[in-house]
Amino acid sequence: MKQDLKIFDSMKILSKTAAVLPVLLSVILCTSCCDGTLSSRSDEYGEYFIGTNFWYGPILAGTGEGADRERLALELDSLKALGLTNLRVLVGADGPDGIDVKVSPVLHAAPGVYDAGLEEGLAYFLAELEKRDMKAVLY
Repeated sequence: MKQDLKIFDSMKILSKTAAVLPVLLSVILCTSCCDGTLSSRSDEYGEYFIGTNFWYGPILAGTGEGADRERLALELDSLKALGLTNLRVLVGADGPDGIDVKVSPVLHAAPGVYDAGLEEGLAYFLAELEKRDMKAVLY
């Protein structure tokens, strides 16, 4: 029984570490390859943007399932403090809700059927980015 509890505690620690690991790796890689700057740069070949995925931002900013605007503000402030000002953001998933292998809640459930809470969330999310002078690549 004690062995099972130790394994469960280890799994909780690993899951928390796994959630933070992508951001930490982004910071390490970006600072090692870009002279410590994490925003953007350009040269004769084009413009380069360095940032991180924040696909669930509009869901946190919404008004329905998954909404948590306090958490959104904390996460955006943390990313900004790390110098990550360019975020890759999911506008919204589409198709019927309830499928285990896709993002839920969905923005676009069927032709002409949109979730108003997620639409509002996207607008709120973009306004929060603007307050922090952050940018989004929407997909």
